[in-house]
Amino acid sequence: MNATDIPHPDGGTPVTDPVAVARVHERLLVPNFPPRELVSVEELLEDVARGSATVRVVGEASDPVAVAITATFTGSPAVLLSYVAIRADQRGRGVGTALLSGLLAGITADPEVSVVLAEVEHPAHHQAHPVHGDPAARLRFYARLGGRILEVPYFQPPVDETQDAVYGMLLLVLAPPERFVRGQRLLPEAGLAAALEEFMAGTDSQRYPVGPVLEAAGQPEGVRLLPVEELGRAPVAHRP
Repeated sequence: MNATDIPHPDGGTPVTDPVAVARVHERLLVPNFPPRELVSVEELLEDVARGSATVRVVGEASDPVAVAITATFTGSPAVLLSYVAIRADQRGRGVGTALLSGLLAGITADPEVSVVLAEVEHPAHHQAHPVHGDPAARLRFYARLGGRILEVPYFQPPVDETQDAVYGMLLLVLAPPERFVRGQRLLPEAGLAAALEEFMAGTDSQRYPVGPVLEAAGQPEGVRLLPVEELGRAPVAHRP
């Protein structure tokens, strides 16, 4: 499939068939993410089956061009954009921007959803990789979609017992609706604290810095929002 054959993503097409989901994992996620950041295909299939993860693809399910995977929480109206990946030969063609723009428009139009969160590597703590991409370029990409940095010392919990946590991460909120923002802060009603409590529920708080994350997310006045241009002010979680 060449660029002219790709339909406008418009948020992507949901995929639930286990064979198609496994193909997306193999062809788009494995080549684009290091093992320490990537859930297993078995876990992804389980999440899709129980409805806690949604896989949206651009292109045919048998030959996916791009994918966006979102996760929902039982105790929070927030949504986490878990993974975004574009096939190497289609990068720079606007496929990713169109996919996420459509996806965000659909999600934010849902009255049951508050905000969309995204995990991003901090450019000062993660080097560009010839296969996995450039953290600085990725941050600029999310900034174009209205991404703002949450003032939380974030880290990605271990994806399984064989992997370590990923430190030096940023947590973004993408184009938050005005009703959840006041005075450059994301209000508690957005459900950030509840989302992170659920997301990190299985993470050993004695081994990993879970406490500072939840404390920052649970500020009663809300969590400060930083523009990407003020990256240097963002708190960073390090290995204890």
